[in-house]
Amino acid sequence: MSEIINGVEGSFIKQNALGLGRVLKKRENTMFFVLIGMFIVSGIISPTFRSIENIFNIFNHNAVYGTIALGMSFVLITGAIDLSVSSTAALTAIVSTHLFREFGFVIGVAGGLSVGCIMGLVNGLLITKAKINYFVTTLGTMTIGRGIIYIVTNGFPVMGVPRAYGVIGLGKIGPFPISASIWIVLAVVLFFVLRYTTFGQYLYAIGGNENASWLSGVKTQKLRILAFMYCGMLASLGGVLLNLRVLMATADACQGYELTAIAGCIVGGISLEGGRGNILGSVIGTIILGLILNLIQLLGVNPFWQSAITGMIILGAVGIDSLSNTKRD
Repeated sequence: MSEIINGVEGSFIKQNALGLGRVLKKRENTMFFVLIGMFIVSGIISPTFRSIENIFNIFNHNAVYGTIALGMSFVLITGAIDLSVSSTAALTAIVSTHLFREFGFVIGVAGGLSVGCIMGLVNGLLITKAKINYFVTTLGTMTIGRGIIYIVTNGFPVMGVPRAYGVIGLGKIGPFPISASIWIVLAVVLFFVLRYTTFGQYLYAIGGNENASWLSGVKTQKLRILAFMYCGMLASLGGVLLNLRVLMATADACQGYELTAIAGCIVGGISLEGGRGNILGSVIGTIILGLILNLIQLLGVNPFWQSAITGMIILGAVGIDSLSNTKRD
């Protein structure tokens, strides 16, 4: 009888261990547990960190990064990178400021988002039709976009966003910031788009093996262009959110945001090789980065360390991703 009981217990433990192993095999799940652990440790280290106001501040501060990372996820899943998102967001803020001032809120948002769609379309066409490498293409459009910004503004801030519009960037729904709410709701919607629609499954297929997808009848060029357009549009939305937070646009806005967006995605489990990860992973990765930087500020660490630490996180995440791909092969 005892042998039977021991056998049942052993089988139960083995099944649970296998179940836990399957959960942890997905890096976004592992990083979720890491995030929970980091929240607990940070709360112990810094009493200030534990305040509800500070927790919501982390979400609010990282809403712009997170929104841009959502768009970056589409491109990364196809096995590419978009370096132009920072310039796209900054150029959007310039355009939106003028439109907010002259034509109102709806036209300002619509005009701003169109900037990202156009930038994404240009990137997609150059990559798929002109056959220019995605790194070179987006590096070029990033530089051109930033150049246009300085030409238009002469390096001076562009003012005039109506103060009432600031409720989107600084307001709250109950205790939760509106801009962070937009980010999280979008993440949930886009998660279902990528996971449960044909469009999303085709993007994963392209990232897994583009030639095989093309031979299977998937319109790979069209879908890659759409992925870059989604990326550009969400970069523009990030620019609009930033614009509505500071109520102006500056020529140097969003510099380096592309690295933070890429880092957030990779930390959250989206592979640089394409075909793996999901949109919620970018949210987890962005919050992890934001949590680390928030703790650095609360502990009074020299702010110049922030860039160095972000760089180390990027290297670590890429290293883990490379090892994961090697083991899979």
